Amino acid sequence: MRFVEKAELLLRIDQLIKLKATGSPKDLAQRLNLSRSSIFNLINLMKSMGAEIDYCQSRRSYYYLKTKTLVIGFMEEKEYT
Repeated sequence: MRFVEKAELLLRIDQLIKLKATGSPKDLAQRLNLSRSSIFNLINLMKSMGAEIDYCQSRRSYYYLKTKTLVIGFMEEKEYT
């Protein structure tokens, strides 16, 4: 998987987690046309990047324990004086 494709998937998963609308890992895998193991790998990648993610059995969705923002891209540097 190319970097851009992985970045797009991470952003999509982030959006679904914020909405608490991922569904089960199997549902999420089907929605994104991936395998369950790929979903677990992407969630683990997000965790290694600092996201605190858990899964709610009753809601059947991943959710963030703490609000964070996923940023992938370039931002202008602020000049500090």
